[in-house]
Amino acid sequence: MISALITAAGSSSRYGKNKMLESIQGKPLLIRTLERFLACGEIEEIIVTARNSDKKTYEELTGTLDIVKIVTGGKQRIESLLNALNASSGDILITHDGARPLVTPGLIEELISWVKKTGAAMTAVNPTATVKLTDNQSMKIVGTLPRAKTWIAQTPQGYNRNILKQALEKAVREKYFVPTDDSEIVARMTSHDIVVVPGDHSNIKVTHRSDIVIANELFEVYLNS
Repeated sequence: MISALITAAGSSSRYGKNKMLESIQGKPLLIRTLERFLACGEIEEIIVTARNSDKKTYEELTGTLDIVKIVTGGKQRIESLLNALNASSGDILITHDGARPLVTPGLIEELISWVKKTGAAMTAVNPTATVKLTDNQSMKIVGTLPRAKTWIAQTPQGYNRNILKQALEKAVREKYFVPTDDSEIVARMTSHDIVVVPGDHSNIKVTHRSDIVIANELFEVYLNS
């Protein structure tokens, strides 16, 4: 079985209110994200994390979606993801930010194919701008990263169940709650190799108010194409 673990238990502090309920072309952002996974035939189960205060609302929104289950998240994203993992049944787990409603079913399927071959894979894109390294104290430039070898992490990411479970449980035991992406946790806690699957620059994460405007514009193109 392949399960999707959708994290939607964040505080949306940078947005100012629960962004998962913001409208994307007439539907809540959370529903738009779930629709992308429901359109992927290989996904058999979707687990969504929610804050206690949002759990009932999410359950009402997803009540007609048979394969979707809402679980309570933790104080930290890693704890939320582990809660979702423990509520899931999949041998392959696809992790995804609930605030990325523009992921394509095709990209999800491509990621799954790589997880089946390698056990661990993530989506990412090359930066479109030049990335500089600086000395933190002097702020002087000490290097330039080549774009072709530099990747900006995205979700979805995918892992064999035992790999992700081992990584998350160890991170929770060690209280390693540094804000980062799932691949860094897996690499740090298990040393398992992770393959990069080229992602999509349109697969933006809604973080600030301006992002919702961009997401609405991009979704309008999708709906009319």
